[in-house]
Amino acid sequence: MNLIRVKRVHCLSLLACEGTRERGDLGEIRSRGTVSTNQIRLVEIFSSIQGEGVLVGRRQIFVRTYGCNLRCTYCDSPETLKESGIPRQCRVETVPGSWTFEGRESLTSQDDLNAIIRGYLTEPHHSLSITGGEPLLHARFLREWLPDVKAMGLKTFLETNGFLSRHLEGILDSLDYISMDWKAPTATGISPEATLEAHREFLMTATRRGNTEVYVKMVVTPSTSEAELLTAVETIRAVKDSMTLILQPVTPFGTETKGVTPQKMIRFHALASHLLQDVRVIPQTHKMMQLL
Repeated sequence: MNLIRVKRVHCLSLLACEGTRERGDLGEIRSRGTVSTNQIRLVEIFSSIQGEGVLVGRRQIFVRTYGCNLRCTYCDSPETLKESGIPRQCRVETVPGSWTFEGRESLTSQDDLNAIIRGYLTEPHHSLSITGGEPLLHARFLREWLPDVKAMGLKTFLETNGFLSRHLEGILDSLDYISMDWKAPTATGISPEATLEAHREFLMTATRRGNTEVYVKMVVTPSTSEAELLTAVETIRAVKDSMTLILQPVTPFGTETKGVTPQKMIRFHALASHLLQDVRVIPQTHKMMQLL
Protein backbone atom coordinates (compact mmCIF):
# COMPACT_ATOMS: atom_id res chain seq x y z
CA MET A 1 0.00 0.00 0.00
CA ASN A 2 1.31 3.44 -0.90
CA LEU A 3 2.46 5.24 2.25
CA ILE A 4 1.09 8.61 1.17
CA ARG A 5 -2.31 7.02 0.66
CA VAL A 6 -2.08 5.38 4.07
CA LYS A 7 -1.49 8.74 5.69
CA ARG A 8 -4.44 10.30 3.92
CA VAL A 9 -6.77 7.50 4.92
CA HIS A 10 -5.62 7.32 8.53
CA CYS A 11 -5.01 10.96 9.37
CA LEU A 12 -7.75 11.08 12.01
CA SER A 13 -8.67 14.68 11.13
CA LEU A 14 -5.06 15.76 11.21
CA LEU A 15 -3.79 19.26 10.80
CA ALA A 16 -1.36 18.23 8.09
CA CYS A 17 -0.60 15.14 6.09
CA GLU A 18 2.32 14.50 3.83
CA GLY A 19 1.07 14.67 0.28
CA THR A 20 -1.73 17.16 0.97
CA ARG A 21 0.20 20.02 -0.47
CA GLU A 22 -2.71 22.43 -0.66
CA ARG A 23 -3.05 22.47 3.13
CA GLY A 24 0.64 22.92 3.86
CA ASP A 25 2.46 21.62 6.92
CA LEU A 26 2.31 23.23 10.34
CA GLY A 27 5.34 25.36 9.50
CA GLU A 28 2.95 27.17 7.17
CA ILE A 29 -0.21 27.31 9.23
CA ARG A 30 -2.56 29.58 7.35
CA SER A 31 -4.70 31.04 10.07
CA ARG A 32 -2.22 33.91 10.23
CA GLY A 33 -0.94 33.88 6.69
CA THR A 34 1.92 32.00 5.10
CA VAL A 35 4.85 31.35 7.40
CA SER A 36 8.34 31.27 5.95
CA THR A 37 10.90 28.59 6.72
CA ASN A 38 12.59 30.82 9.30
CA GLN A 39 9.56 30.77 11.62
CA ILE A 40 8.07 28.02 13.74
CA ARG A 41 5.05 27.85 16.03
CA LEU A 42 6.09 26.75 19.51
CA VAL A 43 4.29 25.87 22.74
CA GLU A 44 7.14 26.10 25.25
CA ILE A 45 10.90 26.35 25.70
CA PHE A 46 12.60 25.37 28.94
CA SER A 47 15.58 23.67 30.57
CA SER A 48 15.23 20.46 32.55
CA ILE A 49 16.37 16.86 32.99
CA GLN A 50 15.47 14.30 30.35
CA GLY A 51 13.18 11.78 32.02
CA GLU A 52 12.76 9.19 29.27
CA GLY A 53 14.76 6.90 27.03
CA VAL A 54 18.50 6.40 26.63
CA LEU A 55 19.38 9.94 27.73
CA VAL A 56 17.46 9.77 30.99
CA GLY A 57 19.16 11.97 33.58
CA ARG A 58 20.83 14.28 31.04
CA ARG A 59 20.30 18.04 31.20
CA GLN A 60 18.60 19.27 28.06
CA ILE A 61 17.03 22.33 26.52
CA PHE A 62 13.50 21.43 25.41
CA VAL A 63 11.78 23.05 22.45
CA ARG A 64 8.16 21.91 22.16
CA THR A 65 6.50 22.42 18.80
CA TYR A 66 2.82 22.88 18.05
CA GLY A 67 0.77 20.38 16.08
CA CYS A 68 0.56 16.62 15.77
CA ASN A 69 -0.60 14.21 13.08
CA LEU A 70 -1.77 11.56 15.58
CA ARG A 71 -4.21 11.36 18.48
CA CYS A 72 -2.82 8.93 21.05
CA THR A 73 -4.90 7.80 24.01
CA TYR A 74 -2.04 8.60 26.42
CA CYS A 75 -1.05 12.00 24.98
CA ASP A 76 0.27 14.16 27.82
CA SER A 77 0.74 17.30 25.72
CA PRO A 78 -2.81 18.21 24.62
CA GLU A 79 -1.75 21.84 24.31
CA THR A 80 0.07 20.87 21.11
CA LEU A 81 -3.14 19.69 19.40
CA LYS A 82 -5.44 21.77 17.22
CA GLU A 83 -8.36 20.87 19.52
CA SER A 84 -6.72 23.14 22.13
CA GLY A 85 -6.59 26.02 19.65
CA ILE A 86 -3.66 27.68 17.95
CA PRO A 87 -1.46 29.10 20.71
CA ARG A 88 -0.85 32.84 20.53
CA GLN A 89 1.90 32.68 23.12
CA CYS A 90 4.80 30.35 23.84
CA ARG A 91 5.86 29.72 27.45
CA VAL A 92 9.55 30.56 27.72
CA GLU A 93 11.55 29.86 30.87
CA THR A 94 13.33 33.10 31.72
CA VAL A 95 16.33 31.55 33.50
CA PRO A 96 17.31 27.91 32.94
CA GLY A 97 16.01 25.74 35.76
CA SER A 98 14.10 28.57 37.45
CA TRP A 99 10.55 27.39 36.58
CA THR A 100 9.76 31.05 35.96
CA PHE A 101 8.09 31.62 32.61
CA GLU A 102 7.08 34.51 30.44
CA GLY A 103 4.79 34.57 27.43
CA ARG A 104 6.20 35.33 24.01
CA GLU A 105 4.76 35.24 20.52
CA SER A 106 4.27 31.57 19.65
CA LEU A 107 5.32 32.16 16.06
CA THR A 108 9.06 32.31 16.64
CA SER A 109 11.81 33.34 14.26
CA GLN A 110 15.07 31.48 13.90
CA ASP A 111 17.03 34.42 15.30
CA ASP A 112 14.76 34.80 18.35
CA LEU A 113 14.92 31.09 19.10
CA ASN A 114 18.70 31.11 18.87
CA ALA A 115 18.86 34.04 21.27
CA ILE A 116 16.73 32.19 23.85
CA ILE A 117 18.88 29.08 23.60
CA ARG A 118 22.12 31.03 23.92
CA GLY A 119 20.72 32.55 27.11
CA TYR A 120 20.36 29.05 28.58
CA LEU A 121 23.98 28.16 27.89
CA THR A 122 25.09 29.85 31.09
CA GLU A 123 24.39 26.35 32.46
CA PRO A 124 25.92 23.19 30.93
CA HIS A 125 23.51 21.18 28.79
CA HIS A 126 24.13 17.85 27.11
CA SER A 127 21.79 18.40 24.18
CA LEU A 128 18.71 20.08 22.79
CA SER A 129 15.48 18.09 22.56
CA ILE A 130 12.99 18.88 19.81
CA THR A 131 9.67 17.48 20.96
CA GLY A 132 5.98 18.08 20.46
CA GLY A 133 3.45 17.37 19.21
CA GLU A 134 5.26 16.11 16.16
CA PRO A 135 8.35 18.18 15.35
CA LEU A 136 8.75 16.75 11.84
CA LEU A 137 5.69 18.69 10.74
CA HIS A 138 8.13 21.62 10.89
CA ALA A 139 10.86 19.89 8.88
CA ARG A 140 11.54 22.85 6.61
CA PHE A 141 12.27 25.10 9.58
CA LEU A 142 14.35 22.41 11.28
CA ARG A 143 16.47 21.93 8.17
CA GLU A 144 17.51 25.58 8.30
CA TRP A 145 17.77 25.88 12.08
CA LEU A 146 19.46 22.70 13.35
CA PRO A 147 22.90 23.67 11.98
CA ASP A 148 22.69 26.74 14.26
CA VAL A 149 22.10 24.46 17.25
CA LYS A 150 25.10 22.35 16.34
CA ALA A 151 27.20 25.49 15.96
CA MET A 152 26.39 26.35 19.60
CA GLY A 153 28.04 23.10 20.67
CA LEU A 154 24.81 21.25 21.48
CA LYS A 155 23.91 17.76 20.40
CA THR A 156 20.49 17.39 18.79
CA PHE A 157 17.79 14.99 19.97
CA LEU A 158 14.56 14.42 18.02
CA GLU A 159 11.48 12.88 19.61
CA THR A 160 9.08 11.70 16.92
CA ASN A 161 6.10 9.43 16.33
CA GLY A 162 7.85 7.79 13.39
CA PHE A 163 5.22 8.36 10.72
CA LEU A 164 6.91 11.05 8.60
CA SER A 165 9.97 9.44 7.07
CA ARG A 166 10.08 11.81 4.09
CA HIS A 167 10.19 14.78 6.43
CA LEU A 168 13.10 13.14 8.28
CA GLU A 169 15.27 12.77 5.19
CA GLY A 170 16.05 16.48 4.92
CA ILE A 171 17.29 16.89 8.51
CA LEU A 172 18.93 13.54 9.20
CA ASP A 173 22.46 14.87 8.81
CA SER A 174 21.84 17.37 11.63
CA LEU A 175 20.60 14.85 14.20
CA ASP A 176 22.67 13.09 16.86
CA TYR A 177 19.82 11.14 18.47
CA ILE A 178 16.42 9.98 17.25
CA SER A 179 13.85 8.64 19.69
CA MET A 180 11.10 7.01 17.65
CA ASP A 181 7.88 6.12 19.40
CA TRP A 182 6.42 2.84 18.23
CA LYS A 183 2.71 3.61 18.21
CA ALA A 184 0.59 0.60 19.06
CA PRO A 185 -2.63 0.61 16.99
CA THR A 186 -4.68 0.19 20.18
CA ALA A 187 -3.41 3.63 21.24
CA THR A 188 -3.88 5.46 17.92
CA GLY A 189 -6.73 3.82 16.04
CA ILE A 190 -4.48 3.48 12.98
CA SER A 191 -4.52 0.07 11.34
CA PRO A 192 -1.73 -2.40 12.17
CA GLU A 193 -0.78 -2.58 8.48
CA ALA A 194 -0.39 1.18 8.11
CA THR A 195 1.49 1.43 11.41
CA LEU A 196 3.92 -1.32 10.45
CA GLU A 197 4.63 0.14 7.02
CA ALA A 198 5.18 3.66 8.33
CA HIS A 199 7.45 2.62 11.21
CA ARG A 200 9.49 0.21 9.10
CA GLU A 201 10.13 2.86 6.47
CA PHE A 202 10.99 5.42 9.15
CA LEU A 203 13.52 3.17 10.87
CA MET A 204 15.17 2.29 7.58
CA THR A 205 15.50 5.99 6.79
CA ALA A 206 16.72 6.90 10.28
CA THR A 207 19.48 4.30 10.31
CA ARG A 208 20.98 5.26 6.95
CA ARG A 209 23.32 7.68 8.71
CA GLY A 210 25.58 5.50 10.79
CA ASN A 211 26.56 8.09 13.40
CA THR A 212 22.99 9.01 14.45
CA GLU A 213 21.93 7.02 17.51
CA VAL A 214 18.44 5.68 16.88
CA TYR A 215 16.31 3.91 19.44
CA VAL A 216 12.66 2.95 19.78
CA LYS A 217 10.37 3.73 22.69
CA MET A 218 7.07 1.91 23.09
CA VAL A 219 4.50 3.13 25.59
CA VAL A 220 2.79 0.11 27.14
CA THR A 221 -0.83 0.58 28.19
CA PRO A 222 -3.31 -1.91 29.68
CA SER A 223 -4.59 -2.40 26.11
CA THR A 224 -1.21 -3.05 24.48
CA SER A 225 -1.17 -6.64 23.22
CA GLU A 226 1.66 -9.14 22.96
CA ALA A 227 1.03 -9.23 19.21
CA GLU A 228 1.63 -5.47 18.99
CA LEU A 229 4.85 -5.84 20.97
CA LEU A 230 6.12 -8.71 18.82
CA THR A 231 5.36 -6.79 15.62
CA ALA A 232 7.50 -3.94 16.92
CA VAL A 233 10.28 -6.23 18.09
CA GLU A 234 10.44 -8.21 14.84
CA THR A 235 10.53 -5.01 12.79
CA ILE A 236 13.31 -3.52 14.90
CA ARG A 237 15.27 -6.76 14.68
CA ALA A 238 14.98 -6.81 10.91
CA VAL A 239 16.39 -3.29 10.68
CA LYS A 240 19.07 -3.56 13.38
CA ASP A 241 18.98 -6.13 16.16
CA SER A 242 21.33 -4.10 18.37
CA MET A 243 18.92 -1.14 18.43
CA THR A 244 17.70 -0.25 21.92
CA LEU A 245 14.03 -0.75 22.74
CA ILE A 246 12.62 1.20 25.69
CA LEU A 247 9.40 -0.17 27.16
CA GLN A 248 7.71 2.71 28.95
CA PRO A 249 4.79 1.91 31.26
CA VAL A 250 2.04 4.42 30.60
CA THR A 251 1.58 7.27 33.04
CA PRO A 252 -2.19 7.56 33.57
CA PHE A 253 -3.40 10.70 31.79
CA GLY A 254 -6.38 11.69 29.71
CA THR A 255 -8.31 8.65 28.54
CA GLU A 256 -5.66 6.30 29.94
CA THR A 257 -6.83 6.21 33.54
CA LYS A 258 -5.02 3.07 34.68
CA GLY A 259 -1.39 2.06 34.80
CA VAL A 260 0.20 -1.23 33.75
CA THR A 261 0.84 -4.08 36.15
CA PRO A 262 4.44 -4.97 37.04
CA GLN A 263 3.75 -8.50 35.84
CA LYS A 264 2.89 -7.23 32.35
CA MET A 265 6.06 -5.17 32.13
CA ILE A 266 8.19 -8.16 33.21
CA ARG A 267 6.46 -10.38 30.65
CA PHE A 268 6.89 -7.84 27.85
CA HIS A 269 10.56 -7.36 28.75
CA ALA A 270 11.15 -11.11 28.58
CA LEU A 271 9.38 -11.48 25.22
CA ALA A 272 11.35 -8.63 23.66
CA SER A 273 14.67 -9.71 25.15
CA HIS A 274 14.53 -13.10 23.40
CA LEU A 275 14.83 -11.26 20.08
CA LEU A 276 16.67 -7.99 20.79
CA GLN A 277 20.02 -7.35 22.46
CA ASP A 278 19.09 -4.25 24.47
CA VAL A 279 15.62 -3.97 26.02
CA ARG A 280 15.00 -1.66 28.97
CA VAL A 281 11.99 -0.72 31.09
CA ILE A 282 12.09 2.97 31.95
CA PRO A 283 9.09 4.96 33.24
CA GLN A 284 8.66 8.71 32.88
CA THR A 285 11.15 9.55 35.62
CA HIS A 286 10.71 13.32 35.29
CA LYS A 287 7.09 12.93 36.39
CA MET A 288 8.18 10.83 39.37
CA MET A 289 10.52 13.67 40.36
CA GLN A 290 7.95 16.37 39.50
CA LEU A 291 10.27 17.97 36.96
CA LEU A 292 9.14 19.91 33.92
